[in-house]
Amino acid sequence: MVERVKTIILTILMIMSLILTWQLWTYQPELRFLDEESVEESDQLSDQVELADVIGPANVVFHRDHEQWITAHGSLDFVDDMATDLFSSEWRNLEIMEGVEQEPLYESDEDKIEFILPTALPLTLVENWFEDDPSIAEQQESRFTFERLLLIDKGGALHVQLVSFEDQQVLEGNIDMDIDTFQMYMEQLDGSNVYYATEAHVGGDDDALQEPVYLPAESVSYPQLQFHSTKIDEEALLPYLFMDRASVSTPELGNQGEGEQLYHSSDRQMRVSRFGNFIEYDYPQNEISDGRDEQIISAAYAFINAHGGFTNSYQLYDWNVSGGGESAQFRMHVDGIPVLDTHATWFDYSSINVTQQNDVISSYDRPAFTFDEHEPLNDDPEDQMRELLDGESVLDEIEESDSLEPEDIEDIRIGYEMERVDTYVNVVPHWYAKSDGSWIQLGNGDQEGDSNGLE
Repeated sequence: MVERVKTIILTILMIMSLILTWQLWTYQPELRFLDEESVEESDQLSDQVELADVIGPANVVFHRDHEQWITAHGSLDFVDDMATDLFSSEWRNLEIMEGVEQEPLYESDEDKIEFILPTALPLTLVENWFEDDPSIAEQQESRFTFERLLLIDKGGALHVQLVSFEDQQVLEGNIDMDIDTFQMYMEQLDGSNVYYATEAHVGGDDDALQEPVYLPAESVSYPQLQFHSTKIDEEALLPYLFMDRASVSTPELGNQGEGEQLYHSSDRQMRVSRFGNFIEYDYPQNEISDGRDEQIISAAYAFINAHGGFTNSYQLYDWNVSGGGESAQFRMHVDGIPVLDTHATWFDYSSINVTQQNDVISSYDRPAFTFDEHEPLNDDPEDQMRELLDGESVLDEIEESDSLEPEDIEDIRIGYEMERVDTYVNVVPHWYAKSDGSWIQLGNGDQEGDSNGLE
Protein backbone atom coordinates (compact mmCIF):
# COMPACT_ATOMS: atom_id res chain seq x y z
CA MET A 1 0.00 0.00 0.00
CA VAL A 2 2.81 2.37 0.95
CA GLU A 3 4.65 1.61 -2.25
CA ARG A 4 1.53 2.36 -4.26
CA VAL A 5 1.12 5.76 -2.57
CA LYS A 6 4.77 6.56 -3.32
CA THR A 7 4.23 5.65 -6.95
CA ILE A 8 1.18 7.93 -7.20
CA ILE A 9 3.06 10.84 -5.58
CA LEU A 10 6.05 10.39 -7.90
CA THR A 11 3.74 10.29 -10.89
CA ILE A 12 2.05 13.52 -9.81
CA LEU A 13 5.44 15.21 -9.27
CA MET A 14 6.62 14.11 -12.71
CA ILE A 15 3.46 15.49 -14.33
CA MET A 16 3.87 18.80 -12.47
CA SER A 17 7.50 18.98 -13.55
CA LEU A 18 6.54 18.44 -17.17
CA ILE A 19 3.87 21.13 -16.93
CA LEU A 20 6.30 23.64 -15.40
CA THR A 21 8.94 22.82 -18.02
CA TRP A 22 6.43 23.34 -20.81
CA GLN A 23 5.35 26.68 -19.31
CA LEU A 24 8.95 27.84 -19.10
CA TRP A 25 9.67 26.93 -22.70
CA THR A 26 6.48 28.49 -24.00
CA TYR A 27 6.47 31.57 -21.74
CA GLN A 28 6.10 34.95 -23.46
CA PRO A 29 6.24 38.17 -21.43
CA GLU A 30 3.29 40.51 -21.32
CA LEU A 31 4.05 42.98 -24.08
CA ARG A 32 0.80 44.91 -24.08
CA PHE A 33 2.32 47.86 -22.20
CA LEU A 34 5.31 48.06 -24.53
CA ASP A 35 3.09 47.83 -27.58
CA GLU A 36 0.83 50.61 -26.35
CA GLU A 37 3.73 52.87 -25.42
CA SER A 38 6.11 51.84 -28.18
CA VAL A 39 8.32 54.41 -29.86
CA GLU A 40 6.78 53.64 -33.22
CA GLU A 41 3.33 54.69 -32.01
CA SER A 42 4.44 57.67 -29.92
CA ASP A 43 3.67 61.21 -30.99
CA GLN A 44 6.44 63.05 -32.81
CA LEU A 45 7.40 66.67 -32.30
CA SER A 46 7.12 67.48 -36.02
CA ASP A 47 7.39 65.91 -39.47
CA GLN A 48 10.55 64.02 -40.33
CA VAL A 49 13.05 65.52 -42.79
CA GLU A 50 15.57 64.17 -45.29
CA LEU A 51 19.30 64.16 -44.51
CA ALA A 52 19.79 66.61 -47.40
CA ASP A 53 17.50 69.06 -45.58
CA VAL A 54 19.97 69.43 -42.70
CA ILE A 55 23.26 69.16 -44.62
CA GLY A 56 24.08 71.68 -47.30
CA PRO A 57 26.03 74.81 -48.25
CA ALA A 58 26.06 77.90 -46.06
CA ASN A 59 26.86 80.12 -49.06
CA VAL A 60 27.60 79.82 -52.76
CA VAL A 61 30.28 81.88 -54.52
CA PHE A 62 30.57 82.52 -58.27
CA HIS A 63 34.04 83.06 -59.77
CA ARG A 64 34.60 84.77 -63.13
CA ASP A 65 37.62 86.69 -64.46
CA HIS A 66 39.30 86.67 -61.02
CA GLU A 67 36.28 88.30 -59.38
CA GLN A 68 33.74 86.86 -56.96
CA TRP A 69 30.03 87.21 -56.21
CA ILE A 70 28.39 85.64 -53.14
CA THR A 71 24.75 84.69 -52.62
CA ALA A 72 22.69 87.39 -50.91
CA HIS A 73 19.88 87.33 -48.37
CA GLY A 74 16.69 85.99 -49.90
CA SER A 75 18.46 83.53 -52.21
CA LEU A 76 17.63 80.38 -50.20
CA ASP A 77 15.50 78.79 -52.94
CA PHE A 78 18.18 79.62 -55.51
CA VAL A 79 20.86 77.90 -53.39
CA ASP A 80 18.61 74.87 -52.82
CA ASP A 81 18.06 74.48 -56.58
CA MET A 82 21.81 74.54 -57.24
CA ALA A 83 22.53 72.06 -54.46
CA THR A 84 19.83 69.71 -55.74
CA ASP A 85 21.28 69.74 -59.28
CA LEU A 86 24.78 69.21 -57.93
CA PHE A 87 24.04 66.36 -55.55
CA SER A 88 21.70 64.53 -57.94
CA SER A 89 24.41 64.32 -60.62
CA GLU A 90 26.77 61.38 -61.16
CA TRP A 91 30.43 61.76 -60.20
CA ARG A 92 33.18 59.69 -61.81
CA ASN A 93 36.96 59.22 -62.13
CA LEU A 94 37.78 60.78 -58.78
CA GLU A 95 41.44 61.03 -57.82
CA ILE A 96 43.32 62.56 -54.90
CA MET A 97 45.54 65.52 -55.82
CA GLU A 98 48.33 66.26 -53.34
CA GLY A 99 50.58 69.29 -53.19
CA VAL A 100 47.90 71.54 -54.67
CA GLU A 101 48.59 75.27 -54.33
CA GLN A 102 46.28 78.25 -54.09
CA GLU A 103 46.91 79.83 -57.47
CA PRO A 104 45.99 76.98 -59.83
CA LEU A 105 43.00 76.06 -57.68
CA TYR A 106 41.43 79.46 -57.05
CA GLU A 107 43.08 81.90 -59.44
CA SER A 108 42.61 80.09 -62.73
CA ASP A 109 40.64 81.67 -65.59
CA GLU A 110 37.78 79.14 -65.67
CA ASP A 111 34.28 79.95 -64.50
CA LYS A 112 33.60 78.15 -61.24
CA ILE A 113 30.91 77.85 -58.59
CA GLU A 114 32.09 77.30 -55.02
CA PHE A 115 29.86 75.71 -52.37
CA ILE A 116 30.93 76.70 -48.85
CA LEU A 117 30.00 74.19 -46.16
CA PRO A 118 29.42 75.32 -42.55
CA THR A 119 31.60 72.44 -41.32
CA ALA A 120 33.84 69.81 -42.87
CA LEU A 121 32.04 66.72 -44.15
CA PRO A 122 33.52 63.21 -44.05
CA LEU A 123 33.67 61.44 -47.38
CA THR A 124 31.77 58.47 -45.92
CA LEU A 125 28.72 60.67 -45.41
CA VAL A 126 28.38 61.37 -49.14
CA GLU A 127 29.53 58.05 -50.56
CA ASN A 128 26.24 57.75 -52.48
CA TRP A 129 27.63 60.47 -54.76
CA PHE A 130 30.19 57.91 -55.91
CA GLU A 131 27.84 55.07 -56.80
CA ASP A 132 29.61 54.60 -60.15
CA ASP A 133 33.04 54.76 -58.52
CA PRO A 134 32.70 53.39 -54.96
CA SER A 135 36.39 52.54 -54.72
CA ILE A 136 37.34 56.12 -53.90
CA ALA A 137 35.27 56.15 -50.71
CA GLU A 138 36.63 52.73 -49.76
CA GLN A 139 40.23 53.83 -50.33
CA GLN A 140 39.87 56.98 -48.27
CA GLU A 141 37.63 55.35 -45.65
CA SER A 142 36.81 58.03 -43.07
CA ARG A 143 40.06 59.94 -43.26
CA PHE A 144 39.19 62.51 -45.92
CA THR A 145 37.01 65.48 -44.98
CA PHE A 146 36.26 68.52 -47.13
CA GLU A 147 35.10 72.06 -46.40
CA ARG A 148 34.52 73.35 -49.95
CA LEU A 149 33.19 71.99 -53.21
CA LEU A 150 34.17 73.57 -56.53
CA LEU A 151 32.27 73.08 -59.78
CA ILE A 152 34.50 74.12 -62.71
CA ASP A 153 33.89 74.63 -66.42
CA LYS A 154 36.97 73.24 -68.17
CA GLY A 155 36.32 73.86 -71.85
CA GLY A 156 32.69 72.75 -71.74
CA ALA A 157 33.38 69.73 -69.52
CA LEU A 158 32.39 70.10 -65.88
CA HIS A 159 34.80 68.99 -63.17
CA VAL A 160 34.17 68.76 -59.44
CA GLN A 161 36.76 69.31 -56.71
CA LEU A 162 36.35 68.52 -53.02
CA VAL A 163 38.79 70.73 -51.12
CA SER A 164 40.26 69.79 -47.74
CA PHE A 165 42.16 72.67 -46.15
CA GLU A 166 42.86 70.56 -43.08
CA ASP A 167 44.51 67.77 -45.09
CA GLN A 168 45.83 70.10 -47.82
CA GLN A 169 44.33 67.77 -50.43
CA VAL A 170 41.86 67.96 -53.29
CA LEU A 171 39.68 65.15 -54.61
CA GLU A 172 38.93 65.84 -58.30
CA GLY A 173 36.72 64.09 -60.82
CA ASN A 174 34.08 64.49 -63.53
CA ILE A 175 30.40 65.29 -63.06
CA ASP A 176 27.62 64.75 -65.58
CA MET A 177 25.69 67.97 -64.80
CA ASP A 178 24.48 69.62 -67.99
CA ILE A 179 26.76 72.51 -69.02
CA ASP A 180 23.69 74.61 -69.90
CA THR A 181 22.49 74.28 -66.30
CA PHE A 182 25.89 75.45 -65.05
CA GLN A 183 25.87 78.46 -67.39
CA MET A 184 22.31 79.33 -66.38
CA TYR A 185 23.48 79.66 -62.77
CA MET A 186 26.52 81.69 -63.80
CA GLU A 187 24.20 84.14 -65.57
CA GLN A 188 22.75 85.07 -62.18
CA LEU A 189 25.75 87.35 -61.58
CA ASP A 190 23.69 90.31 -62.76
CA GLY A 191 20.66 89.40 -60.66
CA SER A 192 19.46 90.13 -57.14
CA ASN A 193 20.54 86.74 -55.79
CA VAL A 194 24.20 87.77 -55.41
CA TYR A 195 26.37 90.70 -54.41
CA TYR A 196 29.92 91.56 -55.39
CA ALA A 197 32.46 90.29 -52.86
CA THR A 198 36.00 90.88 -51.69
CA GLU A 199 38.23 87.98 -50.68
CA ALA A 200 40.25 87.45 -47.51
CA HIS A 201 41.88 84.38 -45.95
CA VAL A 202 41.58 82.77 -42.53
CA GLY A 203 43.84 80.29 -40.80
CA GLY A 204 47.60 79.93 -40.99
CA ASP A 205 49.67 81.77 -43.59
CA ASP A 206 52.11 78.87 -43.94
CA ASP A 207 49.72 76.50 -45.73
CA ALA A 208 49.91 76.14 -49.49
CA LEU A 209 46.10 76.01 -49.52
CA GLN A 210 44.56 78.88 -47.55
CA GLU A 211 40.86 79.03 -46.74
CA PRO A 212 39.19 82.03 -48.40
CA VAL A 213 36.27 83.96 -46.94
CA TYR A 214 34.11 86.21 -49.09
CA LEU A 215 32.67 89.44 -47.74
CA PRO A 216 30.40 92.00 -49.44
CA ALA A 217 32.23 94.87 -51.08
CA GLU A 218 29.46 97.27 -49.99
CA SER A 219 27.22 97.49 -46.95
CA VAL A 220 24.29 95.06 -46.94
CA SER A 221 20.89 95.02 -45.23
CA TYR A 222 19.15 92.13 -43.49
CA PRO A 223 15.75 92.11 -41.76
CA GLN A 224 15.23 91.98 -38.00
CA LEU A 225 12.17 89.86 -37.36
CA GLN A 226 9.74 88.82 -34.64
CA PHE A 227 7.84 85.53 -34.37
CA HIS A 228 5.31 83.95 -32.05
CA SER A 229 6.77 80.80 -30.50
CA THR A 230 5.06 77.76 -29.01
CA LYS A 231 6.31 75.35 -26.38
CA ILE A 232 7.04 71.86 -27.64
CA ASP A 233 5.49 68.93 -25.78
CA GLU A 234 8.49 67.60 -23.86
CA GLU A 235 6.50 64.59 -22.67
CA ALA A 236 6.42 63.37 -26.27
CA LEU A 237 10.18 62.80 -25.87
CA LEU A 238 9.85 60.45 -22.90
CA PRO A 239 9.23 57.21 -24.88
CA TYR A 240 12.35 57.93 -26.95
CA LEU A 241 14.61 58.81 -24.02
CA PHE A 242 13.45 56.51 -21.19
CA MET A 243 13.23 52.72 -21.40
CA ASP A 244 10.21 52.51 -19.08
CA ARG A 245 7.92 55.48 -18.70
CA ALA A 246 6.44 53.99 -15.54
CA SER A 247 9.82 54.48 -13.86
CA VAL A 248 9.93 58.21 -14.66
CA SER A 249 9.28 60.54 -11.74
CA THR A 250 8.92 64.33 -11.59
CA PRO A 251 10.48 65.35 -8.26
CA GLU A 252 10.00 68.76 -6.69
CA LEU A 253 13.10 70.92 -7.20
CA GLY A 254 12.56 73.43 -4.41
CA ASN A 255 13.32 77.14 -4.55
CA GLN A 256 16.63 76.66 -6.37
CA GLY A 257 14.94 74.97 -9.30
CA GLU A 258 11.77 77.06 -9.26
CA GLY A 259 10.06 76.98 -12.63
CA GLU A 260 12.11 74.06 -13.94
CA GLN A 261 10.64 70.68 -14.83
CA LEU A 262 12.64 67.52 -14.14
CA TYR A 263 11.94 64.01 -15.43
CA HIS A 264 14.05 61.44 -13.59
CA SER A 265 14.66 57.69 -13.54
CA SER A 266 17.33 55.56 -11.90
CA ASP A 267 19.97 56.12 -14.58
CA ARG A 268 19.01 59.22 -16.60
CA GLN A 269 17.15 62.51 -16.46
CA MET A 270 15.62 65.24 -18.63
CA ARG A 271 15.33 68.88 -17.52
CA VAL A 272 13.27 71.70 -19.01
CA SER A 273 14.70 75.12 -18.15
CA ARG A 274 12.91 77.66 -16.00
CA PHE A 275 11.79 79.89 -18.87
CA GLY A 276 11.10 77.00 -21.25
CA ASN A 277 13.95 77.85 -23.59
CA PHE A 278 15.84 74.57 -23.65
CA ILE A 279 15.76 70.89 -22.75
CA GLU A 280 18.71 68.91 -21.36
CA TYR A 281 18.84 65.11 -21.38
CA ASP A 282 21.66 63.19 -19.68
CA TYR A 283 22.33 59.46 -19.62
CA PRO A 284 25.81 59.10 -18.02
CA GLN A 285 27.98 56.20 -19.11
CA ASN A 286 30.15 54.58 -16.43
CA GLU A 287 32.77 53.34 -18.86
CA ILE A 288 33.84 54.96 -22.10
CA SER A 289 35.20 52.68 -24.79
CA ASP A 290 38.27 53.60 -26.81
CA GLY A 291 36.35 53.01 -30.04
CA ARG A 292 35.33 55.98 -32.18
CA ASP A 293 32.21 56.07 -34.32
CA GLU A 294 32.96 58.07 -37.46
CA GLN A 295 29.26 57.88 -38.38
CA ILE A 296 28.17 60.29 -35.64
CA ILE A 297 26.54 62.68 -38.13
CA SER A 298 24.27 59.96 -39.52
CA ALA A 299 23.61 58.56 -36.04
CA ALA A 300 22.69 61.97 -34.59
CA TYR A 301 20.46 62.79 -37.57
CA ALA A 302 18.65 59.43 -37.29
CA PHE A 303 18.14 59.85 -33.53
CA ILE A 304 16.71 63.37 -33.83
CA ASN A 305 14.61 62.58 -36.89
CA ALA A 306 13.05 59.50 -35.27
CA HIS A 307 11.00 61.73 -32.97
CA GLY A 308 10.57 64.62 -35.42
CA GLY A 309 13.13 66.68 -33.54
CA PHE A 310 13.94 69.08 -36.39
CA THR A 311 11.11 71.40 -35.36
CA ASN A 312 12.57 74.39 -37.25
CA SER A 313 15.08 74.76 -40.08
CA TYR A 314 18.40 73.32 -38.91
CA GLN A 315 21.79 72.75 -40.55
CA LEU A 316 24.73 70.62 -39.47
CA TYR A 317 27.23 73.15 -38.13
CA ASP A 318 29.79 71.13 -36.20
CA TRP A 319 30.79 67.60 -35.25
CA ASN A 320 33.61 65.98 -33.35
CA VAL A 321 35.04 62.51 -32.81
CA SER A 322 37.32 61.78 -29.87
CA GLY A 323 38.22 58.97 -27.50
CA GLY A 324 35.65 60.23 -25.00
CA GLY A 325 32.73 60.03 -27.41
CA GLU A 326 31.31 61.68 -30.49
CA SER A 327 29.14 64.77 -30.86
CA ALA A 328 27.18 66.62 -33.55
CA GLN A 329 25.54 70.04 -33.60
CA PHE A 330 22.65 71.18 -35.80
CA ARG A 331 22.12 74.96 -35.70
CA MET A 332 18.80 76.77 -36.16
CA HIS A 333 18.37 78.91 -39.30
CA VAL A 334 15.92 81.67 -40.18
CA ASP A 335 15.47 82.16 -43.94
CA GLY A 336 18.85 80.55 -44.55
CA ILE A 337 20.70 82.67 -41.95
CA PRO A 338 22.20 80.82 -38.95
CA VAL A 339 21.27 81.82 -35.40
CA LEU A 340 24.71 82.23 -33.81
CA ASP A 341 23.88 84.02 -30.58
CA THR A 342 21.12 83.60 -27.97
CA HIS A 343 22.49 85.73 -25.14
CA ALA A 344 22.03 82.79 -22.78
CA THR A 345 24.09 82.89 -19.60
CA TRP A 346 25.75 79.59 -20.43
CA PHE A 347 23.45 77.68 -22.75
CA ASP A 348 22.99 78.06 -26.51
CA TYR A 349 19.30 77.37 -27.08
CA SER A 350 19.47 77.87 -30.85
CA SER A 351 21.10 74.52 -31.60
CA ILE A 352 20.48 70.80 -31.18
CA ASN A 353 23.46 68.97 -29.67
CA VAL A 354 23.84 65.20 -29.52
CA THR A 355 26.62 63.27 -27.78
CA GLN A 356 27.14 59.54 -28.24
CA GLN A 357 29.25 57.22 -26.07
CA ASN A 358 29.54 53.46 -26.44
CA ASP A 359 27.01 53.64 -29.30
CA VAL A 360 24.48 55.12 -26.85
CA ILE A 361 23.06 58.65 -26.89
CA SER A 362 24.43 59.98 -23.60
CA SER A 363 23.48 63.64 -23.97
CA TYR A 364 20.81 65.51 -25.93
CA ASP A 365 20.29 69.27 -25.60
CA ARG A 366 17.79 71.22 -27.68
CA PRO A 367 15.42 74.21 -27.86
CA ALA A 368 12.18 73.68 -25.96
CA PHE A 369 10.16 75.84 -28.35
CA THR A 370 9.40 76.22 -32.04
CA PHE A 371 8.11 78.92 -34.38
CA ASP A 372 7.11 79.30 -38.01
CA GLU A 373 9.93 81.18 -39.75
CA HIS A 374 7.63 81.82 -42.70
CA GLU A 375 5.13 83.77 -40.57
CA PRO A 376 6.90 86.80 -39.05
CA LEU A 377 4.76 89.15 -36.98
CA ASN A 378 6.25 92.16 -38.78
CA ASP A 379 3.65 93.70 -41.10
CA ASP A 380 6.36 94.48 -43.64
CA PRO A 381 9.81 92.95 -42.93
CA GLU A 382 11.32 95.29 -45.51
CA ASP A 383 10.59 98.15 -43.10
CA GLN A 384 12.71 96.42 -40.45
CA MET A 385 15.95 96.18 -42.41
CA ARG A 386 19.23 96.63 -40.54
CA GLU A 387 22.28 97.87 -42.43
CA LEU A 388 25.51 95.95 -41.80
CA LEU A 389 29.11 96.93 -42.51
CA ASP A 390 30.88 96.16 -45.77
CA GLY A 391 33.59 93.48 -45.78
CA GLU A 392 36.60 95.80 -45.57
CA SER A 393 35.15 97.53 -42.52
CA VAL A 394 34.55 94.15 -40.87
CA LEU A 395 38.20 93.16 -41.45
CA ASP A 396 39.34 96.51 -40.03
CA GLU A 397 37.24 95.92 -36.93
CA ILE A 398 38.84 92.52 -36.40
CA GLU A 399 42.30 94.02 -36.83
CA GLU A 400 41.56 96.70 -34.23
CA SER A 401 39.91 94.34 -31.76
CA ASP A 402 41.55 93.82 -28.37
CA SER A 403 40.01 90.37 -27.94
CA LEU A 404 40.46 88.86 -31.41
CA GLU A 405 43.66 87.74 -33.10
CA PRO A 406 43.34 87.79 -36.92
CA GLU A 407 45.47 84.64 -37.25
CA ASP A 408 43.03 82.75 -34.97
CA ILE A 409 39.93 83.59 -37.02
CA GLU A 410 38.28 80.47 -38.48
CA ASP A 411 35.33 82.06 -40.27
CA ILE A 412 33.45 85.34 -40.73
CA ARG A 413 29.76 85.51 -41.56
CA ILE A 414 26.44 87.22 -40.96
CA GLY A 415 24.20 85.53 -38.40
CA TYR A 416 21.20 86.21 -36.23
CA GLU A 417 21.16 87.05 -32.55
CA MET A 418 18.04 85.51 -30.99
CA GLU A 419 16.17 86.58 -27.88
CA ARG A 420 13.07 84.83 -26.56
CA VAL A 421 10.82 86.79 -24.21
CA ASP A 422 7.61 85.13 -23.01
CA THR A 423 6.21 83.61 -26.21
CA TYR A 424 7.96 85.97 -28.62
CA VAL A 425 11.18 85.33 -30.54
CA ASN A 426 13.19 88.27 -31.88
CA VAL A 427 16.10 87.88 -34.31
CA VAL A 428 18.54 90.68 -35.18
CA PRO A 429 21.34 90.36 -37.79
CA HIS A 430 25.00 90.99 -36.89
CA TRP A 431 28.47 90.22 -38.18
CA TYR A 432 30.22 87.33 -36.38
CA ALA A 433 33.76 85.99 -36.34
CA LYS A 434 34.54 82.42 -35.30
CA SER A 435 37.58 82.02 -33.06
CA ASP A 436 38.58 78.95 -31.05
CA GLY A 437 35.27 77.29 -31.91
CA SER A 438 33.10 80.17 -30.61
CA TRP A 439 31.12 82.75 -32.56
CA ILE A 440 31.96 86.30 -31.47
CA GLN A 441 29.53 89.11 -32.27
CA LEU A 442 31.27 92.09 -33.87
CA GLY A 443 30.31 95.73 -33.44
CA ASN A 444 29.09 95.09 -29.89
CA GLY A 445 32.25 95.06 -27.86
CA ASP A 446 33.28 91.75 -29.47
CA GLN A 447 30.67 89.97 -27.39
CA GLU A 448 30.80 86.17 -27.34
CA GLY A 449 27.63 84.56 -28.58
CA ASP A 450 26.64 82.81 -25.34
CA SER A 451 26.33 85.53 -22.71
CA ASN A 452 23.98 87.85 -20.82
CA GLY A 453 20.49 86.43 -20.90
CA LEU A 454 17.87 84.06 -19.56
CA GLU A 455 17.51 80.34 -19.77
